[in-house]
Amino acid sequence: MTVDAGVVREPIRWALTVLRAAHTGNDDRHKPTHDVLGRSRPGEEIVMRTSTPFRSSAARPGRRSRLVSVPVTGAAALALVLTGCGAEAEEQGVTAVEIFNEEAGALAENAGVVQEEADFLGEEESAEAGPVGAVAPGAFVAGDVAIPRLLAEADPQAALAGLPDEPAVATEVPVFAVPNDEGFWIGTEEVRIWVQLTAPGESPVDVSPGDRVSFTGEVVPNGDGFVEGLALPADQAAALTALGHHVEVPAGEITIA
Repeated sequence: MTVDAGVVREPIRWALTVLRAAHTGNDDRHKPTHDVLGRSRPGEEIVMRTSTPFRSSAARPGRRSRLVSVPVTGAAALALVLTGCGAEAEEQGVTAVEIFNEEAGALAENAGVVQEEADFLGEEESAEAGPVGAVAPGAFVAGDVAIPRLLAEADPQAALAGLPDEPAVATEVPVFAVPNDEGFWIGTEEVRIWVQLTAPGESPVDVSPGDRVSFTGEVVPNGDGFVEGLALPADQAAALTALGHHVEVPAGEITIA
């Protein structure tokens, strides 16, 4: 019995198709999600993942098993083809080595599939292991909730009212404006919140627009007459009134990056 060379090549191409399909199906899971105040500095890589449901650890073993099964299936198919049809193909002057060399370029494209997935899972597990946003410039969180996302809601006042009763931790967030000595705005013109210094006396640091500051404070509702007492420009007073909340931070807790 003789076998045409095309018959031998076809199962190999089918195995490659399986590899490519598995690789393509995983592309969307590589896109990170971030919730920060302002833009990152040039060269910085934001690794924080907040306000995004984490994948449970129970689901990850299944993902790994699927990743392992794909290349094994392709290798098995290749082995069966070379073992079962090698002798007949050689009668036609086509050897297994020639077939493999012809498809080597396509195989090389998929050689990194498992490694890429392993690298991604390693980064994902590192992000899940530590406190949310703990090392991300621009991060501003209360517990596991990203405050910038709440500030961008249609009703930020209601969103902020639902924050967990935990400290608000800011890591190198940008200072937007400093209209007086009692506090300053952090964030951007569109997404911002007022930071009120609570300790008596002046802050030991001189905060200016464009600085990146870190602190631990508390998000609290605006009290009666609070906004009016700040004597802010009309647009800023209106923005603070709409938020209905501000951040209280002891003056000595502010640090500049």
